[in-house]
Formats: sequence, C-alpha cells, structure tokens
Amino acid sequence: MPNIRIIDSISDAGSASRPNEDAGGGNASCAFVIDGATGLGGKNIVGLNGSDAAWLAQFAQSAFEQMVRPGRAMAEIVREFNERAANVVHEAAHALPLEPWNLPVAGFQMVRIEDDTVVTHGLGDCRLFLLGGDGFTFETTALKEAAAAEREGARLALAHAGGFSAFQALAEEPMVRDELRRHRAAYNSPASGIWTLGVEPEAGEHLASEALHCALPATGLLCTDGFAALVDQYQRYDACELVCAAREGGLSSLLDELRRIERVEDPDGLKYPRFKMSDDATAVLFEIVD
Repeated sequence: MPNIRIIDSISDAGSASRPNEDAGGGNASCAFVIDGATGLGGKNIVGLNGSDAAWLAQFAQSAFEQMVRPGRAMAEIVREFNERAANVVHEAAHALPLEPWNLPVAGFQMVRIEDDTVVTHGLGDCRLFLLGGDGFTFETTALKEAAAAEREGARLALAHAGGFSAFQALAEEPMVRDELRRHRAAYNSPASGIWTLGVEPEAGEHLASEALHCALPATGLLCTDGFAALVDQYQRYDACELVCAAREGGLSSLLDELRRIERVEDPDGLKYPRFKMSDDATAVLFEIVD
C-alpha cells in the first residue's frame, strides 16, 4: 500500500492587518490545504480573530486530521463536517438573519491513500502539482477555469477602484464588494456550480475527485491559490519546476519570491491583476512511496 509523508509546509497571511484564513495539514493517510474565503464586509458570526473564514479553515483542519481515516468515504466526511459547521454557525447567529453572501465558506484540495490507490479530492480553487517517479507531471484543481476568471474580474475591479492605493483589498470598494456579494450568494447551489466547505451538507455530493496513476516514489505540492500564483498568475514556474524548486530549496524561499513579486515588482497590480496586493499563501510538500 502507498504511504504519504509530509516533507515541508508553510502558511503565511497576506497582510499583517488580517488573520491568516488558510490552513494546511495531514495525517498518516492524507495531506491537504484549505482556503477560507475572506468575508465581504458583513457582521462576523463565529468570532475567531474577527474572521469567520479563519475559524472555518482551522475547524476544517482539525476535523480532517481526525475524520479522514481508512474506510470513510470523502463525500461522507465533507457532508458530516458541513453539518457540524452549520450547527456552530446557526447557534452563534442565534435569531439573527444570515445573508447568503455572509456565510463562511472555504475551498480545499487533498491527496489521500484509499486502499491501494492515490486519490485527490477538492472543492474550490486550491491546487495540486504532482511529479511522478518517471518524470510525468500532473496538476489539477476542482475549479478548472477559476484563475482566468478571477484575473479578468480583478482587472475590471482594479480599473474601477484605481489600483491598490485606496484599497489594499478591492473587496473594500463598495461597488466591487456588491458584485462579489452577488457572486458569493450563489455558492452551494446548482445555479453557480461552486460548492464549498461551509454550511451546506450537499456539497459532499459535488466533490471533484480523481485517481492519481503516478509512478512511485512521487513528490507533490498542495497549495492555496495565493501560493499557486507562482504558476497560475506570475508564471515564474511550470508545475514540474515548482515541485522541484520546493523539494530542492524549500517552501520558505518560494514564499519569499512570491511576496517580492507582489510587494516590490508589482505592488499596484498593473502587471498581475488580483483582488489583493497579497493573498494568504499556504503549501504542503509531500511524498508518496510504496
């Protein structure tokens, strides 16, 4: 049976003024990253460090490390987790009405050993880059077109807001925030096709799952979209190069490069349109062996 081992991990808040809304972790049979979606200006419901997204990411990290065990289907785990999260959210809200766009949501990507098979499961736009022992490279995400769509939305929002000079996070600009709220409100419904960790148990039935037929030993990198920007947005690496750089130089040097691009090379978002000057960035480097 294959075995998975975490080699390195890193998680960094995009801004010192905001809590880190990412998380990463694993156990003997899995590794994963989680990306909480930053709130859109509504009242905080649960209250961890002033961020429902940070609470959800930490709650999911703890739950996955406990619940992902041999013999348990991932769809069942996500359904149960979302039921638990919904109970916490509704108890914390008491009788207050909950706006759909203000509910905590998060994406995740996981690699898991299931019997003799290596499988990846995900919701949202986190990323997996995998380099097989034969040199074959595989990459995936649960939302295949997310990066391109977000770039275009960010380009329009930057043009409207006039760059990051007034708003380091464009979601603070009223018109941009209203549009993001409209989009977020449709999550976890057939209308959007975007399902998440959060309060909707049905999301467990909409996992993006793929078996990974890779030659072992294999090396992989799970990362939130803030870290995957080195490939998807800033184009400094391809999938193979990023995994090799992580294995040879460590994740901290890649994080330094990421922040240098965002804060020194393109602090105004003119070259690389994005909704924040710097997003939270999390990565887990792992290997799979026989």
